[in-house]
Amino acid sequence: MDLSVLFSNLVGLFLLIGVGFFAVRAGLLPAESSKPMSTLLMKVTVPVTIIHSMLRPFDPGFLRLGVSIFLVGAVMFPLFGLLSLGLSRLLRVSDGRRGMWCCCATFCNNGFMGFPVALALFGEEGLTLTVILSIPFNLLIYSMGAKLVCMDLPQNGSARPISWSRAVFSVTNLAMVVGLFLYFTQLQLPQAILGPLGYLSDTTTPLSMIITGMNLSQGRIGDVLRDRDAFTAAGARLLLFPVAAWALMGLVPGLDGLVMGAALINLSMPAPAVATLLGEEYGGSTQLAARTVFLSSLLCIATIPLVSLLL
Repeated sequence: MDLSVLFSNLVGLFLLIGVGFFAVRAGLLPAESSKPMSTLLMKVTVPVTIIHSMLRPFDPGFLRLGVSIFLVGAVMFPLFGLLSLGLSRLLRVSDGRRGMWCCCATFCNNGFMGFPVALALFGEEGLTLTVILSIPFNLLIYSMGAKLVCMDLPQNGSARPISWSRAVFSVTNLAMVVGLFLYFTQLQLPQAILGPLGYLSDTTTPLSMIITGMNLSQGRIGDVLRDRDAFTAAGARLLLFPVAAWALMGLVPGLDGLVMGAALINLSMPAPAVATLLGEEYGGSTQLAARTVFLSSLLCIATIPLVSLLL
């Protein structure tokens, strides 16, 4: 990989984060507008981007890459979960926060930031691989991730049942099914449909980065800086687990460089915003989730370029 191109793309993406940050701080946009914009992103433009990325000529070799990155996700996320359980005890994360700490350290902001960054760095092939990586991510964060968050409930508390339908029938997974159907059938869509798909797909990257900046503008730095658990969770998420993933992937003979690059960059993303939603739904520490998401999203500006040096 050409590191100058990599850093140029990353700088451009983080400048877009700055646009969102200062738009809110300058009063140009209300902070509350990030919520409907996030809905537009996750329910419309990201699914469209997934489908658009799959409109490519059929290639059996690319299918092998897809299987490889799926297996990477299926192995890495459970492994990170096990490691985080041990680390949380070693770091003496308090009861009532340990499950959320593990969830934030284990899972990454795959769709919200991972998709646009992969598209910018690796093109549509890298984006398609990232989409495939999101399949085990979606299945595990709403199941294993929810289980981790439920650890923070009192022993005599009643945990809500895990929503398997939410894990399986997410908009991202449904878009992946549609994309795979178009890929395998090689169905040719009319230009009247391709044009709008392309326009919407092109908005995903800037919209995602601007919303990230808007969310960062709402955090209170003082509260975050006093939260030791948020720092340790962010450190595990941004540096420790990506380096561990790089070392383990390096042991796999014949692993394609594009698979390794797309997987590593995505596994270097900050803590997922959905962790806060899981905390609200299953009774975990939403405060720790919000602070870890804020801190890791801020620090990833420095850590993603560092991790990229491993490629």
